[in-house]
Amino acid sequence: MKKITLLTVAFTMFFGLQLLKPNQSEAQITCSTDFYGNTRCVDSDTGNSSTTNRDFYGNDNTTFSDGSRMSCRTDFYGNYVCN
Repeated sequence: MKKITLLTVAFTMFFGLQLLKPNQSEAQITCSTDFYGNTRCVDSDTGNSSTTNRDFYGNDNTTFSDGSRMSCRTDFYGNYVCN
C-alpha cells in the first residue's frame, strides 16, 4: 500500500510541476496555395516569408524574403534533392 501511495504522490508532483511551467511560444507559420499552385508561407513572429512555384520541368523553385533562392527536384531514385 505504501508503494502505491508513494507512486501516486510522485506522479501528482510530476504533472503538477508540468502545469506550473510557463508556456513556450511556438512558431506561427501559415502557408497558402493560390490558383496557379504557388505556395506562400509567412512566419508571423519574424515576418520572414517564402514563395514556391513548380516549373515546366517539375522543379520546385523557392524564393525567400531575404532574396536567397533554392531549387528542388525528385531524382531518378525518388529522392527529393535541393541545391
